[in-house]
Amino acid sequence: MSKTESPGNLDFVGAFYSLLKQQYRSGLLGWINLERAARARPALEYPPVGATQHEEVWRQGEARLLRYGGPGERRAPLIIVPSLINRPYILDLLPGRSVVERLRAGGLDVYLLDWGVAEPSDRDRGLADYTLEVLPRAAAQVDARPHVLGYCMGGTLALAAIARGRLDARTLVALAAPVDCHDGGTLSTWARADGMRARELVEAFGNVPDYVLQPAFKMLDPVGLAQKFVHARKKIDDDDFCRFFLAMETWLEDNVPFPGRAFEEWIEDVYRENGLVSGRWRLGGGRVELARVRCPLLAIVAEGDYICPPRSSEPLLERTGTTDRELVRMTGGHIGLSTGAAAHKTLWPRVARWLLERSSLARAVAPVSRPAPVSRPAPVSRAARHLRRPRGRRP
Repeated sequence: MSKTESPGNLDFVGAFYSLLKQQYRSGLLGWINLERAARARPALEYPPVGATQHEEVWRQGEARLLRYGGPGERRAPLIIVPSLINRPYILDLLPGRSVVERLRAGGLDVYLLDWGVAEPSDRDRGLADYTLEVLPRAAAQVDARPHVLGYCMGGTLALAAIARGRLDARTLVALAAPVDCHDGGTLSTWARADGMRARELVEAFGNVPDYVLQPAFKMLDPVGLAQKFVHARKKIDDDDFCRFFLAMETWLEDNVPFPGRAFEEWIEDVYRENGLVSGRWRLGGGRVELARVRCPLLAIVAEGDYICPPRSSEPLLERTGTTDRELVRMTGGHIGLSTGAAAHKTLWPRVARWLLERSSLARAVAPVSRPAPVSRPAPVSRAARHLRRPRGRRP
């Protein structure tokens, strides 16, 4: 704790920030319904999120494993690993905009690891605890060799677990997973700035709270932050759009703290040292070497992603040790990969088919219809590392 802060002061700031978020939610809903009333449209409520039927099949501390399959089903087992610092229901946002729903329909037995919410006692838990202990234990509940889908930070943690020999993955789908963190993006620039003192934040706060992280992420795209309300007003007559917009705002305002030591290691080892590319990231007593990742790999990037630009994920194809590798490029932004209409129409049926083609259970599952092409797989070229970053919108 810094000399300028006290637990009482931080508790007050946290309570005040929670109140602001509540006021924003009620104000947003009121504004939408006023606009809709002016157009003779019925009032709406916030829709339920994360509502696909599931059961909790394992728990360790705050972490839990959710299964979205029915009892006794013989399907290809998949564990989804989300980011440590976001609520995982972004992968199960709404009916029709749910990754777990699409993968279930495609023939997978879907499990999702919910990391839970860090407690004050978690401030000293490092990345090795989550990556080499919690994740392998959860994966063992799924299958001895499960398919793995890692989203954003979850993809990086899954890569590390596989590289360190703690996770025997049948395949890996790396969805917007940061690898080369000297990617020229705004987030990378901030994380590596001279003024970024991760240790000082941890000393002041313990776990880095949502009221520090959330405003920072919003300011990655301040123009998009304003434009989304202009766009929403234009589509205020569209019931489905308004429900989706409200569901997205629910998720965006529902952040969790970053465990203190894990935050410091993420900033220092992964971003500042660019540890996955430089080979200097040590986890659990050994180096994380991408060449040790030899399972089939599907890397997915979004051209408008300013959180994990394509050039951050593209090195996976040349640095991992697998010969079965593929890169899929999508338009749109970071969160659009999990919630966008285009992704649900084309990307996720294709992902399901890719997984089943590499599963010993593929013949035991009903065939998945071949979707329209998402993009033409292409090797990473020198020019690809210098793609201009299009403007995206904050999820």
